[in-house]
Amino acid sequence: MAKIITITDGTGSLDIINGSYSVSADVTGYDNTSITPTSVNIVEGTNTYAFTIGATGTLTLHVSEDGTTSGTPIVGATFVRTDSAGTEYGSVVTSDASGNAVFANVPFDATNAPTIYFKQTASDGDHEFNNAVQNTTLTSSTTTLEITNAPGAQRTINLTDTNYSGLPVDGQITLE
Repeated sequence: MAKIITITDGTGSLDIINGSYSVSADVTGYDNTSITPTSVNIVEGTNTYAFTIGATGTLTLHVSEDGTTSGTPIVGATFVRTDSAGTEYGSVVTSDASGNAVFANVPFDATNAPTIYFKQTASDGDHEFNNAVQNTTLTSSTTTLEITNAPGAQRTINLTDTNYSGLPVDGQITLE
């Protein structure tokens, strides 16, 4: 008799007797044939078993000053996959000379696409960015999302003498 385990947030539980089982998956957005391992021996004293599954979609984040395909691309913006709470997973991806940062192997589905979470962790040093957790869905195997990294705002820096209140001082200040 088949044992169907509902998985939520990566975990599920079910009473299962000892024995050998073949493993298959029904996970929306993933390549269900990629489940590993494909068989498992449930044994006395072991109550936790782990499986992995892969996806084949590609999410491209196109980063520009104005968030459009024709905007000035931002080179060196970094992003990481997260869950909804912002916990980071996997490797950081960095935008290239075209402003593209690419996440490979993400889930997609035409009708019931799972939510993909990510956040930006840095820009090129001259542009502002949103470091909040963002999300999207992929309804096709390749999707491009436009991301805005606006130029930093002009700031006015004042330098005055400590001992003579308000007396302007000439020179340079370096912010690193």
